[in-house]
Amino acid sequence: MALPRFHRLPADTKAALLAVARAHFARDGKDGASFNRIISEAGISKTSAYHYFDGKDDLFDEVVADAAARTLAALGPWNEAAAEDELWRQVADAHTRLVTQLREHPEDRAVLAGQPHGHRDGHAWVRRLVDNGRRIGIVGPEVDAELVTVATIGVLEAFDAWALERPEGLDRPSAESLTLLLTRLWR
Repeated sequence: MALPRFHRLPADTKAALLAVARAHFARDGKDGASFNRIISEAGISKTSAYHYFDGKDDLFDEVVADAAARTLAALGPWNEAAAEDELWRQVADAHTRLVTQLREHPEDRAVLAGQPHGHRDGHAWVRRLVDNGRRIGIVGPEVDAELVTVATIGVLEAFDAWALERPEGLDRPSAESLTLLLTRLWR
């Protein structure tokens, strides 16, 4: 991740540097992107760049974290559902927001594709979803709550990885598939 000095930069300077890096990583991949070309295009000297990052891997990690944060912001908070149909509607709406975010920001989709998931903020959202499902009776009590949550996270991460690797999949309605997978897992 970025060194502390990067986080002290003005927000617009950080955003500009990350936008240039995101474009390079999305187009060329992590291995194909050149740290020197990125910092040159961003108008940063090599000396300055090493005050902000230990190298290309740190810059890439920061770009991925930034894309993940924006994607999680698009997801929005989980709001307690009072009934099963309301819960599934919220899941479908969240799915639509994520698809819209990734369609409108293909560079984010490209840098997130193939990356390990496991962002704690996303896990908190899933925990609230599963807890809500338990309270309204659509997540069965037979299995330990933590195990159901971990399994749900696994299903969602697999679904995300599948969708991120197939940009054309963003054009197909897949909320129904997600609902079917979760329903079968939970019952």
